Amino acid sequence: MNEIEVLGVSKRYRYAASGMPRKLRTLKNRGPRVDHWALRDVSFAVARGETLGVIGKNASGKSTLLRLLAGITRPTRGSVHISRTVSGLLTLGESMHPLLSGEENALTGAILAGLRRAEAQRRLLQIAAFAELEDHMEQPLRTFSDGMRLRLAFAVAVHVDPEILLVDEVLAVGDMRFQEKCFSHLEGLQASGVTVVVASHDLDQIRRLCTRTLWLSRGRVMDIGKTDEVADHYRQALSEDAPSREPVTSGGVRHGSGEVEITGVRLFDHRERETSRITPGNPLTVEIDFIAHEEVPDAIFGVSAHAERDGVRCFDIHTGADGRSVGRLHGPGRIRLHLDRLDLTGGIYLLDVGIFDTSWEQTYDYLWQAFALEVSGGDHEVAVLRPPHRWSMQ
Repeated sequence: MNEIEVLGVSKRYRYAASGMPRKLRTLKNRGPRVDHWALRDVSFAVARGETLGVIGKNASGKSTLLRLLAGITRPTRGSVHISRTVSGLLTLGESMHPLLSGEENALTGAILAGLRRAEAQRRLLQIAAFAELEDHMEQPLRTFSDGMRLRLAFAVAVHVDPEILLVDEVLAVGDMRFQEKCFSHLEGLQASGVTVVVASHDLDQIRRLCTRTLWLSRGRVMDIGKTDEVADHYRQALSEDAPSREPVTSGGVRHGSGEVEITGVRLFDHRERETSRITPGNPLTVEIDFIAHEEVPDAIFGVSAHAERDGVRCFDIHTGADGRSVGRLHGPGRIRLHLDRLDLTGGIYLLDVGIFDTSWEQTYDYLWQAFALEVSGGDHEVAVLRPPHRWSMQ
């Protein structure tokens, strides 16, 4: 008996393209609009008690698929049928509030997952102990690090008698000992007949937990079947893509009329070494290669970034706001954005890159989530900005 049935599902998000000033977009209700199809014609089924893995690069549609299964969003086309109650980190993440304590958030999550209040109260000690947060449960969630929040969400999700459990990258949280505890608990749930859907970049985790696996690329199903076979196909595809060093195709979704086309996006550190990881406060250079297939008198180039963890926009920089004219474009070219220092806290940040005409009426090329940048950082950093600072004891 199938517990989950996904039939011809497509999901579209429509938003204003990055780069045009927000106030101008709001007042004039104009500017380039981008249709981003996060999923396209996805179909599969999951039997009761089965564990399905979902793999793919960044922006392949994994998280969007889990949000659809959780009922957080609805498909633009197609249908999703779920036969029993769903529990997952996504649904809990939507309900958690930064001003409430860890205990209040755990209680709320357990009640929303279907437990009666008295039963939810009784399980708080188990939840806190599993998450190893006994000494922090009275503190507001805003003081928790990302890892602490995910440990709490995972502990709630697996202690509410789930019938269908959705897991999105949570097993990357914590040290090896804590990860092993998560594995053991999930395997216990599997043995009890719980249906599980796991999205992860870690193929070893997928091989350990999942009997079948779905591979997504740019929102489309590339393969589905036995985990070992699908994982091997996916790893082979990654190996074949690696020599090209084409960040443009690393998971981003593109849109535009095509008169000017982005042909490459690369990041460089302060020593001019190509990189995808920097430390806070260091310079970063974004290099954009492009080709103008026909003559364009001028254009606006823009780069923006938002935090992967919560979608917060961190910066939005474009040549229009800087009063910089790039002049006539015809044929191949290259432009560089030099960030003198990047004062962001630790985490993953997704870069959007776009080229627009100077009236903002037309998008030549726009890459959504063209590159994932990792900023190293410590624990307990809950904001995105880390300004230069120092401490002194008086």
